[in-house]
Amino acid sequence: MRRVFAVDVLECPRCHGPMRILAAIHPPDAAAAILECFGLPARPPPVASARRVVGLFESDTDWSRD
Repeated sequence: MRRVFAVDVLECPRCHGPMRILAAIHPPDAAAAILECFGLPARPPPVASARRVVGLFESDTDWSRD
């Protein structure tokens, strides 16, 4: 994340001191149980359909006529 967002996830945002990883949670059922314990949704939000960008490639010129 440091290369992409210029954010060091192991640096405290308040005091800029070092932070450390306490645990890595791999099984999805364990992560879901922890999130539900905190009252957070365990399932990701539904994926929205792509939106059409209006006017990006449209023009007033009719190129079909020679």
